[in-house]
Amino acid sequence: MHRKPTEDDLELEKTLNQLNGKVIQIKKEMNRDVDVTTMTLSSAALHERPPTIDGYVSPYVLRLKGKGKISTSDGQYEQIPYDLYEIPLTDKLHTHVNPNHISIKTEEATFTITYH
Repeated sequence: MHRKPTEDDLELEKTLNQLNGKVIQIKKEMNRDVDVTTMTLSSAALHERPPTIDGYVSPYVLRLKGKGKISTSDGQYEQIPYDLYEIPLTDKLHTHVNPNHISIKTEEATFTITYH
């Protein structure tokens, strides 16, 4: 990886991998828009991608793999594409790991992962 993982990144990956096989809920809040994804987690990994020309895609992400669904604006559900959910970590401001949830705040959005 060109970007060295921080202690927070490594703790986040370790904590999530302890939840493999469990159902998690990911809430993404961005500009008054809220997306909720529910998935059965099979793995979590830090991943670096080559930078894009326009910089639109974050080159450093937390990849969550598993079967799941995302709620749509009309109250319906759709399958997660490729059984993959990515949280950009390039512009991460802070991470908090708590007993029942994890909060990741970036410059663009806040992600809350809840589990039981």
